[in-house]
Amino acid sequence: MVRLLLLLGAAVTTLSCASARPPVATPVTDRILSATGAAARIHAPGVADVPPSVDPQDGLSSDEAVATALWNNAAFQVTLSQLGFARADLVEAGMLTNPVLSLLFPLGPKQFEATLRWPIEVLWERPKRRAAAQLALDATASSLVQSGLELALAVRLSHADYALAIDRQRLATDTAAALERIDTLTQSRLAAGDIGALEARVARVDAARGRQDADRAAHDVRLARERLRLLMGVAADDPVVDRIQASPAPDTCGAAADLLPRALAARPDVRAAEIAVEAAAARLGWERRRVLAFTAVLDANGQGTQDFEAGPGVDVGLPIFNRNQGGRLRAQTELQRASAAYVAIQQQVGLDVREAVTLLDQAQESRTAWRTTLVTPLEANLADAEDAYRAGDNSFLFVLENSRRLIEARLRERELAADETRALARIERATGAKCTPPAGGPR
Repeated sequence: MVRLLLLLGAAVTTLSCASARPPVATPVTDRILSATGAAARIHAPGVADVPPSVDPQDGLSSDEAVATALWNNAAFQVTLSQLGFARADLVEAGMLTNPVLSLLFPLGPKQFEATLRWPIEVLWERPKRRAAAQLALDATASSLVQSGLELALAVRLSHADYALAIDRQRLATDTAAALERIDTLTQSRLAAGDIGALEARVARVDAARGRQDADRAAHDVRLARERLRLLMGVAADDPVVDRIQASPAPDTCGAAADLLPRALAARPDVRAAEIAVEAAAARLGWERRRVLAFTAVLDANGQGTQDFEAGPGVDVGLPIFNRNQGGRLRAQTELQRASAAYVAIQQQVGLDVREAVTLLDQAQESRTAWRTTLVTPLEANLADAEDAYRAGDNSFLFVLENSRRLIEARLRERELAADETRALARIERATGAKCTPPAGGPR
């Protein structure tokens, strides 16, 4: 009896020691750093701070906002947790199935019997399971890098909107001040009998509209600041977003034909789609081989010429009715789906690159034309109006009118510059790599 239990215990111990190797951590944070220029981290919820590379004293730049978001954004932390599940699946795929020990105790005339069963097909299925789980882990890691790119795009767009809102508020305040002065001069001329009541009412309405526009612009600044604060994951009283740097002047990263090969090679979602096709093909081959089920059996009893009898055996599942038809069909369908998804993501990357480059070209051309045809002439008109006023040839009202037109033209120019910044951010997301423009100054 003792020898029997020692034999069975040794068998169980030997099988249980054949466990899965611990998975190698996928350097997701390094890949996010390479793609966005900023590092990410996985941390406990509720811990929000500013990365060491961020210096809020000189104003928050777009890159610093991205770094802070990758450091703190709660929704991104939820996404990063998927990596832990994928690693757990890899560990589970490498584990061996526990053997089953059956004991029949000697009661009455019945002898003691023991049976140890272990499915031995795990020996050749385990490497395939681990390979499939490793592919799933790599696909998850690529998807997380793509999520980092999506977050970086959202932050850069929000930063550009915040900077534009600040400039809009400043220009709206300047416009309101000019309209107030025009209204004051118009009312003076009305009192002097130089103009009629209709013209005076128009000036009064314009001044009221200017004040409302300035108030609305101030609210827009607060809303844009809170949206950026949410994406960055900082506290409501954190002053890091109170002062930002001006967005640098965007520059093209190249033509769409040159950027597309780079995008197909660098985009994490393209790599994830490639891995999905590879995993589906591997699973199809695995399912085609999953026809026979083998179970090793060790049977022993408490009586015999050596005090006990023990002998090996095997249980074989005969593939008469079930030959894993459903598993093979499912794997074949998954391969077709993964192949179609890979083609679809390639087409989407091509659209993203061409669209982002077109938006940047359009914004640059529009801003250049706007400055040449409107801003520069209006600047000249204002200078001429000021010279004529100093010479006594025109009234100050004429100077204010030209000043108001120039402010409105500069506002439109600033909106076109923001369009350039947004287009550059979309190019970086479309290509999956950082395109660094010249550094900007504080705002």
